Amino acid sequence: MINQKLEVKTFPTNLMKQKATTTKLAIILPGAGYTSQGPLLHFSSGHYFKQGFDVLQVNYSFSEAELNPFDADGFSANVLHTLEETLKETTYDQCFIVAKSIGTIALASLLKHPTFNSASAIWLTPLLHRDDVYQAMLEAKNKSFCIIGDKDFCYREDRFADLKSNPSLKTLLIPNGDHSLENKEDVLGSIDMLKDVINNIIKFSN
Repeated sequence: MINQKLEVKTFPTNLMKQKATTTKLAIILPGAGYTSQGPLLHFSSGHYFKQGFDVLQVNYSFSEAELNPFDADGFSANVLHTLEETLKETTYDQCFIVAKSIGTIALASLLKHPTFNSASAIWLTPLLHRDDVYQAMLEAKNKSFCIIGDKDFCYREDRFADLKSNPSLKTLLIPNGDHSLENKEDVLGSIDMLKDVINNIIKFSN
């Protein structure tokens, strides 16, 4: 049951389709303040599109009242509703879901749904302090990849270490990376971080 505090709705989307029909789809779930145009998601989208994927960016946004307190169940249900409505005329055999920050809450829920339970998952700066996200990552059978910085406010050393027990989940810890996977004190170092993350996403996706 969807929490009535958050009305059932379809979030705005941007669907970048290949000229020819493809059976490959990449879904981009951004953060609350880190949009699909943020460098991590912009370059991830570009990589998948170049590799022949249709790319669906879900462009939700929130008011302060919607974030405090945050209705995680309602949000996840609305993401699923958005995907079902947007993709109801199409069929894909291969799916990658790239989720950033708050998007990992929806990802944790999506992987339990029959449509997406075989999707490959990339957890960018996941909300490891949340039990639902942490448990979903621990238990996921999907091919998965977790990337987080050791200066991220969501990073939990013990939980990150526990994730290594899941053989389906690859992990990457970025030294000095914050929640945007940047180092605000080192611009060039942040560019190197971005290159490293995108390079690892490309390798994981091959």
